[in-house]
Amino acid sequence: MEWIAILKCPFTGNDLRALQPAEIDALNQKIDKGELWQADGKTFTTNLSSGLISVKGDYIYPIINEIVLLLKDLALVGSRDHLLKDTISADKQLVKNFYDEKGWFANEKGDYEDAVIFEDLRDVTKDYIKKCHDRVNTFLNPSGTYMLDAASGALQFTDYLQYSANYKYRICVDFSFQALSEAKRKLGAKGICVLADMTNMPFKDNVIDGFVSLNTIYHIPKDEQLTAMKELYRILARKGKGVIVYEWFKHSPWMNVWLVRSRAAMFIKNRLARLSSKMTKAAPEKLLYFHAHPYGYIKANLPFSFKLKVWRTVNVPFMKAYIHKGLFGKQILNWLYKQEDKHPEKYGLKGEYPILLFEKD
Repeated sequence: MEWIAILKCPFTGNDLRALQPAEIDALNQKIDKGELWQADGKTFTTNLSSGLISVKGDYIYPIINEIVLLLKDLALVGSRDHLLKDTISADKQLVKNFYDEKGWFANEKGDYEDAVIFEDLRDVTKDYIKKCHDRVNTFLNPSGTYMLDAASGALQFTDYLQYSANYKYRICVDFSFQALSEAKRKLGAKGICVLADMTNMPFKDNVIDGFVSLNTIYHIPKDEQLTAMKELYRILARKGKGVIVYEWFKHSPWMNVWLVRSRAAMFIKNRLARLSSKMTKAAPEKLLYFHAHPYGYIKANLPFSFKLKVWRTVNVPFMKAYIHKGLFGKQILNWLYKQEDKHPEKYGLKGEYPILLFEKD
């Protein structure tokens, strides 16, 4: 497994190596006796068949169903002195639970629940959405050794597979074991699947030839989103290129105009929900954590430059409100796509979904 050389311990930053058979046998004896713990304090009860260990020998990372568990909380320790004082935050746990329990399970049509809830799957929008997916590929280096998909999910659209077509490996990083199980099934030997936190990437500096992070950074707690972007830039190799698809949401002036009624209704609904929770002293139910920063905040606070392009101008509520088969829906979206290609910076700034393009000299 040559790719172990690019990994590092998420606790110490030290190199990792594969566990030897004798070490696995010894660890399984400890597991049988209840003498091995996850760093979050839970007793580890599953026998190991493979895994990684820090060269210092202080942290062990299981490999389960070909998925490498490099999340701090799930590291195995033989002493309670190594247990974490603080584990995964509530906002991150919310995202993890949604995708492990619901988001990355497919219905009878083969559509993942995430797509059913958040995407427009109608035929009238299909061509436009596909062309937006294809657009990402034009910003990446055409080939390399390692292409990283940060918060890959289940690779729910076949369009996504093209990004790593000419790379030796596609590394899928996600918080969800279910997502990575689906990704590994689709990628086979080409896929390296790593359960990890995007704000603490378990990779050495300058080792990834290209990366994509699609519609995910805004699900990271707002004070940690820049950390995730810095981590992606840190691991990007020299001459590497990376694409982040972000969302402006209320910071998109065009969507604010076209969706003024629905966004006003959403604002009122959220305010009423917060008021109700205060009165009943019950926390409002959340599906996913979400926070969108404005362009100015990201530009002012990242210590390196990036280029602003467009991924998709319009969101799902816009398309469901204005794009219909009998009302020239496809023609409108074809026109819009051509305008995006002519003015990528303008549409990236004013529309809903920009591309933040990173290149490392």
